[in-house]
Amino acid sequence: MIQLIQKSWASKKEVTIEDDGLLIKTKDIREDLEYRIRFEELGFDIIKKRVKSANIPFYIFLVFDLLYIGLIISSIIDKEPFSQQLFWVGALGFFSIMTVMSFYSRNKDVIYLTGGQKALELLAVKPDKESVSSFIEAIHNAMRLHYKNKYTSFDTDTPYEVKQGHLSWLKEIKAINSTEYEELLKESKTENIIGYKRPNWDE
Repeated sequence: MIQLIQKSWASKKEVTIEDDGLLIKTKDIREDLEYRIRFEELGFDIIKKRVKSANIPFYIFLVFDLLYIGLIISSIIDKEPFSQQLFWVGALGFFSIMTVMSFYSRNKDVIYLTGGQKALELLAVKPDKESVSSFIEAIHNAMRLHYKNKYTSFDTDTPYEVKQGHLSWLKEIKAINSTEYEELLKESKTENIIGYKRPNWDE
């Protein structure tokens, strides 16, 4: 099975493509979560978004960094006790780490796979942009195969109008393209004349 693993400094997400949907496992400092999204609940639409929610914390921590640098310089000039100077250095180290973490979290590029009842959120560049793009393509290919296998297997007595309706719906949700639609529609006409023959998608 095809899987994508995305890690950040405080969380981890695993997305696995299964036969009829996606298995998602997430872990962070608050909770471990596992759930599934069926292909019928997803969609073929893609939304890209850049989240800038960490900009304010970054500037706040930066102000604290400058403050503690000033306190360290002041304590050295005033010849304050070494323990006091060490405290300011420790505080500066802590806020420096927070500043770096918030800096790398300032711009969070996110991709949403949507178009259905549910949406899947993926980081756009974790582990890298190419891997994410390939994984999204693999999801859509698996969805199309699932739809074809499930919704183009008609009974021998299924009216042509019903087949046409199913195929039109598959085209509308982007499960099949225009060329596939015309080919399947033509095949459906033939089947209604000479009898049912299930399409072989392995060829």
